[in-house]
Amino acid sequence: MEHREYFNNLADKWDTISSHDAGKLKAITKMAGISKGHKVLDVGTGTGVMLPFIREIVGEEGEITANDIAEKMLELARQKYPFENIRFILGDIATVSLPMNYFDVIMCYSVFPHFKDKAGMVARMAGLLKPGGRLVIAHSQSREAINSLHAKLDAVREDQLPESATIEEYLRQAGLSPILTEDTDEMFVVIGEKN
Repeated sequence: MEHREYFNNLADKWDTISSHDAGKLKAITKMAGISKGHKVLDVGTGTGVMLPFIREIVGEEGEITANDIAEKMLELARQKYPFENIRFILGDIATVSLPMNYFDVIMCYSVFPHFKDKAGMVARMAGLLKPGGRLVIAHSQSREAINSLHAKLDAVREDQLPESATIEEYLRQAGLSPILTEDTDEMFVVIGEKN
């Protein structure tokens, strides 16, 4: 079963079966360096878990692009957060049409393990960032917790979160400098800044 079908099938119950600690989500958006008026791309937005936290910081002057491969997930996010400054884009981040050198921050919250070509995806997203922009790869659980959860689920068994050092190397290869890594029992965050 491909990812789109898998997540579409789970969309209606996603918010009840997946747990996301609001305190951790606030901490991750703070680490991301998001500011008022920023243009933020939320890759793999799902049902929009990160959107209220991003919007709280960027305000009405900011601009949020919420992207997902699963139309049912995106539809739920649209219903929950019908704000004028959030646009919802359906499609694979690898191929969807987005402006280059445009975003201040790209959030990859709870999505990175699902990318097949992880280094290629980092390079793709780096191209969408403006100079000084940041790519944030984050989970509100530990790497070990994410990987053991995925290992138990047939459709995403192969979707593992690499070690932080591996992701930092992907960042460097894509012209980003790793500026923050938090790989603990509480959360996993790796942030790179475009040179």
